[in-house]
Amino acid sequence: MSRILGRRLTHSLTSGKSTLYGWGNTHALPLTARVENEVFTKPVQLDNRSDYALQGSVTHVAAGWGHSLVATEAKQVYGYGLNRCGQTGDGLVFDCQHDNKGDDHVVTRIQNLACGREHSHIITQREQDGNKTTQLYSFGNNMYGQLGLGKSKETHPGTFVMQTQPKLVETCMNITDIACGLDHTVFVAKDKQLYAMGWGADGQLGLAEGWTGDKNVPTQLPLLGSSPITKIAGSTDFTLALTADGGLWTWGNSEYGQGMTGAKIDRILQPTLLEHRGIIDVAAGGPFSVVLAEDGSVHTCGYGALGLGKDTIETLSLQRIRNLPRIKKVFAATDYAGAVAVSGELFMWGLNGSSGRLGLGHQEHAFEPQRVDIDREVYDLTLGTNHALAICI
Repeated sequence: MSRILGRRLTHSLTSGKSTLYGWGNTHALPLTARVENEVFTKPVQLDNRSDYALQGSVTHVAAGWGHSLVATEAKQVYGYGLNRCGQTGDGLVFDCQHDNKGDDHVVTRIQNLACGREHSHIITQREQDGNKTTQLYSFGNNMYGQLGLGKSKETHPGTFVMQTQPKLVETCMNITDIACGLDHTVFVAKDKQLYAMGWGADGQLGLAEGWTGDKNVPTQLPLLGSSPITKIAGSTDFTLALTADGGLWTWGNSEYGQGMTGAKIDRILQPTLLEHRGIIDVAAGGPFSVVLAEDGSVHTCGYGALGLGKDTIETLSLQRIRNLPRIKKVFAATDYAGAVAVSGELFMWGLNGSSGRLGLGHQEHAFEPQRVDIDREVYDLTLGTNHALAICI
């Protein structure tokens, strides 16, 4: 995995043999023999187990509140874990060969996966006669319109609004990146255009000053200048965006200072340009943010087990996390975070608990980064609320 220079690597491995590790609550892992309340407190090589549910190398992973999506080299997407709203499809949820409709001149591949609390997205890329287009498929909980299908609790009052199978979102835009919060979705189209849908009470849609409503179709945000957007990040109720000219933008909840403005702000209702520069990767937790600087150092802001030690659980300014080697990618979920080093080593910190979601072999919190025991190079990582998946090479 390369550094974030130009196009971001989005939880994917497009070629070569990979192996999949998982830890935390096992109900969201791709296993056939699931034991109620079973947890792995340290990484387990899933594809080396007799109850592994997949065949072939894994190319993409995404994790939500209690579910996961996994794509394989066969261009198929599978879902595992909680399925109350159809967010996993209970097994095979998408097959690119079916999407081609038997046309040998059309090549479809999985481009990206994304998961929120109880909703899921699949982005595919179709190539025909040299022309490439993307398609966005949505499924799962749609109470707030987070699927972008034109439905929500507002259009169907008194109804549990959900989509149990992937459904195409009516858009002709070329989508380059996507991120989910708990109940909202933000994506980038044509490199510079931002669209949002779903729950907006905390300003996480970033649509305008004074706007705290929901949107059930993709709705465009103000442009973030003229530079392409290289990365967007979210996990809970705020969003971060990086642009190719080095700009860092934030919007949504910032009551703990996670918006990196230097102050606690209840809601930032539209994208706000921050003063920080020299940042090449970002991750949005719940009450905190994590950023990666050009020199490979990691910095954090907000509240929680931030990686700064037990004595520092809150900061309104970016503080460097010590005792890390040179890092090339950062990750975050609501209450914990991770970083992959240039060497491929994985480091984790944050609140742990009964799931053992930090992968450290125990259930204690980690107030400073600790190395995770994986005997392979970590290529990519996705963090769910109580489980994690790592693609290794």
